[in-house]
Amino acid sequence: MTKNEHGKMEAGAGAPNGEVGTEGVEQKDEGRGMWVNWHPPKPRAGGFGAWDRFVGPGATGAEENLQLILGGLIAVGGVALFWLLRGEPATVWQWLFVVVLAFDIGGGIVTNSTSAAKRWYHRAEHTKLKHFGFVATHLVHIALLAFLFSPSPFAYSFALGGLLVLATLILLITPLYLQRPMAVGLTMLIILVGQLPLFDLAGLNWFIPALMLKLLLGHALKEAPFQPGDR
Repeated sequence: MTKNEHGKMEAGAGAPNGEVGTEGVEQKDEGRGMWVNWHPPKPRAGGFGAWDRFVGPGATGAEENLQLILGGLIAVGGVALFWLLRGEPATVWQWLFVVVLAFDIGGGIVTNSTSAAKRWYHRAEHTKLKHFGFVATHLVHIALLAFLFSPSPFAYSFALGGLLVLATLILLITPLYLQRPMAVGLTMLIILVGQLPLFDLAGLNWFIPALMLKLLLGHALKEAPFQPGDR
């Protein structure tokens, strides 16, 4: 425990490896009507519990509204760009995949950035291996997109998948205080590589930036889960 400039006690200053607030004292008074709590409540029972395990238990109404509204707008925008820029007709399977992909990625970008999700997916028992596993499941997204739309599906899949795996491993072994700039930098590097002709897919060039936002800046990046109001 240390004192801040107002003389109030702050938690987590002596936590191992700089893991602020993940062990010992749970909460940190921010002095502006916000506080940090790394310990999520238990998921509710039944169907609500399944929702809690997806978005993080204890999500506020505002967080859930942002997920639905902003996530929906992102998804609709992705589908609209595909419709406007595709050029050649798409099959029913291609359309179905794009719609599902847009809502999965669009909703995931917002959901994984909420405080509720941060404290849920970065709780003590959620290991780095589980973070890597979550990211790795999205290699299926990359492969399906490549084989449905790319003229060079194997090259697209292995190149983008390899970049994602490498970036994730680098981020997960990066010291906590460097993770944010590392995640931002890695995301931008992959976006730059994504401008190469290999990755040019008409109407779907939003996929690479969106995927990196969801996985690197959203899911894998550990950030303080601020909570509103008094403790």
